[in-house]
Amino acid sequence: MASLRDKQRERRRRDIMDAAWALIGEKGLDSTSIEEIAARAEVGTATVYNYFGSKSDLLHAMFVRYIEQEAEEGEALLQNPPESIALGMAALFEKYLEGIASRCSPILLREFYVLSMSKQYDYGRHTYELKQRFKEQAFKLASHYKERGQVRDGVTAQEAAVMCYSAVSFPFALFSLGMGVDLETARQQIRRNISLAISGIGS
Repeated sequence: MASLRDKQRERRRRDIMDAAWALIGEKGLDSTSIEEIAARAEVGTATVYNYFGSKSDLLHAMFVRYIEQEAEEGEALLQNPPESIALGMAALFEKYLEGIASRCSPILLREFYVLSMSKQYDYGRHTYELKQRFKEQAFKLASHYKERGQVRDGVTAQEAAVMCYSAVSFPFALFSLGMGVDLETARQQIRRNISLAISGIGS
């Protein structure tokens, strides 16, 4: 059982991250100072450094939190999947899309994308490892449909999951980078790409 001290530390850590989430989402990483974050969180500047070490470490913690929140979006769908594999896969990735759209400003999304491809993340390798939970959810969903005969013989559930995951990566990247793709357009592209992918793996 967590002690009162542990609960206070966790609450302070959450307050700092919430403050950074709002400020960096408004102005970007470079235009946001640790002093501003501390003031918004109602803590001393030294407290922020004690918890996170640097502004980059704070953004890193925020990115991990973002990944965890996104993965949580898929859990409910796995409990009651749609009838068909095309609808199910599209629904899973739309859950992720709607989650990031509701939580992250366009500026914060770009900061996360840049961070995920940075040297700090081994140019994407660490990001890939963090996103394994998404792939695991896609695999569970593909396994569900494989058992029901909706994935053709000779195609594994793992292959079906990777195919669908790959099919939606580009719309997600365009939306995250704000490259002319809004939420509805990204959603339509996800459905279309999944449909095309399924036509190659569906029975």
